[in-house]
Amino acid sequence: VEFAGQTKSATTAADGSWQVVLDPMSANATGSTLTVRSVGSSEKAEIKDVLVGEVWLLGGQSNMAFPFWIRPDGFDQNQVDANPQYRNIRCVTTLNGFMPDFEKLDWVHKEPQKDIPFKNEWVVFGPDCVPVHGKRISAFGFFFAKNLYDQLKVPIGLVDTSVGGTLAHYWASAEAQKIIPELKPFFQEPIWTPGCLYNSTIWPIRNMSLRGAAFYLGENNSLTEPISMFEPTYRAVIASWRQTFSYPAMPFLTIQISAGDNEKRVYQPGACNLIQEAQFRIHRTTPHTGFVVTADDLHTDFHVLRKQSHGERAMRWAMAEVYAKSLPLEKKPQTWGSPAFKSVETKGNKLILHLDVMSGEELKLSGVPAGFVVAGEDKQFFEAQAELVNKTTVAVWSDKVEKPVAARFGWSSRPYINLWTVSGLPVSPFRTDNWPNQ
Repeated sequence: VEFAGQTKSATTAADGSWQVVLDPMSANATGSTLTVRSVGSSEKAEIKDVLVGEVWLLGGQSNMAFPFWIRPDGFDQNQVDANPQYRNIRCVTTLNGFMPDFEKLDWVHKEPQKDIPFKNEWVVFGPDCVPVHGKRISAFGFFFAKNLYDQLKVPIGLVDTSVGGTLAHYWASAEAQKIIPELKPFFQEPIWTPGCLYNSTIWPIRNMSLRGAAFYLGENNSLTEPISMFEPTYRAVIASWRQTFSYPAMPFLTIQISAGDNEKRVYQPGACNLIQEAQFRIHRTTPHTGFVVTADDLHTDFHVLRKQSHGERAMRWAMAEVYAKSLPLEKKPQTWGSPAFKSVETKGNKLILHLDVMSGEELKLSGVPAGFVVAGEDKQFFEAQAELVNKTTVAVWSDKVEKPVAARFGWSSRPYINLWTVSGLPVSPFRTDNWPNQ
């Protein structure tokens, strides 16, 4: 194997597989040719225009798989033409996840595979990605990569493994999920068994060198009983990917799911809220993970329209937690984390909510209704008023609840999210109680 002045050799195994590891290289946006040849043969294979840069793994379901031409979010043809530097963003899809063939399921496997099922070409971002049914590059992936490129000025490669309509347990190894009680019936499924898509596309690329992973999944779990299986299976995804890529501290970004409704509602509890809650809890209790809040987006169904702001929020996490140690001080970004509920106390007819806010941040209320509801011992929730007590504390109350004991925020399919940080990050939906979600 010859590339960028390096020559490496390997001996094929009995099954025909081989592997070489190139020496570390500096990022390079000038395309080079990678040549592979067999000793004693004049034949050779060449892959041209190969760049050196950062590689991120993308996974999940349709909100990750949706291509740029469906969710350009205002980044139109003129902007694409005016920014040729984004041709340094490349993406390859492994499972045709935007429009998978659910009739012919020869790409779903019960056993780990040697190779990925589809041999798709790498897509170079550019004008060909704009027209309807143009070349496919994940919309979220592009905006994440675009924001990273603006900061790092190095090529960004995306490996998109996502498939629409999938569940978390498809993406973790079966071995990692055998101890999950709720999954026992799913191991009897003829095709969609635990680990089936991990076998198809994660295991075959286990020798890739990655900077980190971003995962956008949970919508279908909110529609599948038992809801309780989501959290252990999602944790299994993180653990098994880190083990598979031999990268115990692999940065892993969770993008919050959204539900959707025809109109905004202050309070409409549903399974989506439980998935969001589990996602945030997983992030807060798992080292080297990030979290992007999306609940402020306006949408009528699961498929979020806005991707630019979500890509920018993802970049803020990556720059702060993945890259900042190697960057000059002036390039360090604003804070990235959504405030988390910490504690609650009662003062008269008000609940005083204390939030854990990142250093340098503070809260702000940006509209009415704020998005809070409160309840007394009868567990009946009513819309609440809110006011800031200080930079990290909010007081909430309702004239209809004399003695409040619980509060919820953003607890709806299409919520009011009017509590933010001053740097422009929405507070994620949360609740102070652990009552049934009714």
